[in-house]
Amino acid sequence: MNEDIEKQLVEKLKTRNFSVQMDESTLRDSEAVLITYVRYIDAGYFAEEMLFCNRLESTTTSKDIYNKLKNYLDVNDIPMKNITSSAADGAPNMMGKKNGCLKLMKDANPEMIIVHCVIHKENLVAKNISPVLNEVLHVVIKFVNTIKASAKCERLFKLFCEEQYEDHVRLLLLTEVRWLSKGNRLKRFMKLFDAISVFLSEKLEVSVNNR
Repeated sequence: MNEDIEKQLVEKLKTRNFSVQMDESTLRDSEAVLITYVRYIDAGYFAEEMLFCNRLESTTTSKDIYNKLKNYLDVNDIPMKNITSSAADGAPNMMGKKNGCLKLMKDANPEMIIVHCVIHKENLVAKNISPVLNEVLHVVIKFVNTIKASAKCERLFKLFCEEQYEDHVRLLLLTEVRWLSKGNRLKRFMKLFDAISVFLSEKLEVSVNNR
């Protein structure tokens, strides 16, 4: 079924213009992958699909990423000139002016428009827009890390939440890398705020009594 869907998408991209967004990411087992999305117009509406997710076997240089994309396009007879624009974050291997992946794509397709991902820009601005909010965020991270610091502590917190009939029993880890889901993690923290306060207070009390 997945192969059929991919074939249908490939056939569409052979004959129409589309934009590309690529993201190089590292999985938990340190395996690097290149995820490529495309956006195009289908029956008068914008359509967005994941084109492929392939391993980057050794290094993750701009040429590795470019070659991975180019090889996929060549194998599937998709013309590079059909790419009208491409967006990426500010990483050197993507946006480098001399040897970045988008520069290599631009050399092969001079008409292509290069876009610096707006969401990445917003994230950079958000870090400095309010020192007070940034300080609050670091306090939240500190509390979350305190509970998730050990498997035992996280298990006890899970049991505590179950006893309190909370809708959620786990906190979501806040990291700089997964900033797109930062809002969901903060919402989870606020939903469990009362449980966190009581749990950490009892944990501190036990710690003091055991000294």
